[in-house]
Amino acid sequence: MAAPMSYKGSNTTMIDLSQHYSKIDTSYALTAKDALGLKLFQAKGEGYKLTGEEFYYLRRLHRINAVESQTNLWLFLGAGIMDVKKNNRSDDQAYVSPTIQADYETRRLYIMGSYQLMRVAHDNFDTSKFKAGFSFYKTSYEETQPWFILEFSHTNSVSEKLEIVPTLRLINKALYFEAGISTAGDPKLHLMYTF
Repeated sequence: MAAPMSYKGSNTTMIDLSQHYSKIDTSYALTAKDALGLKLFQAKGEGYKLTGEEFYYLRRLHRINAVESQTNLWLFLGAGIMDVKKNNRSDDQAYVSPTIQADYETRRLYIMGSYQLMRVAHDNFDTSKFKAGFSFYKTSYEETQPWFILEFSHTNSVSEKLEIVPTLRLINKALYFEAGISTAGDPKLHLMYTF
């Protein structure tokens, strides 16, 4: 998962679409380490339907640059309002949601893990994610680089099962595209553009 920030003064827009989760967010990089953003999202499953609006702050806590690799540690701090629908009952709730994320990548390998703490009233919607994959070959910045990524994710209360999604990722300059289909047969799309 690429964090929504690249260089000072940049804007990044991301869209996620799947059967159980949809999101659009946009962010502005205040510095090379800090960004502010807005996010709209919807999630559903196991009798729940969640609809939310969130303001977030992103901070790159640490980066290790090596000759052939990069390692990052990120902190997301989100706050917003979520409409929680369960069994035909609806309730708007304010929430605060921190997320910690770590990633490691080379021009051929990628590994990422994250944990989002999301508690709304008496409900636990914490989300854990892990991604790992490889690129098929090295490319220059001007060329499109294809990757194979295997994603594992789970959201408490919304799903009892671990979601596993084999994904094809394409990166070309500031454009980032992913398309996959879960082992349960659900398609998933992700698009990110930085300008």
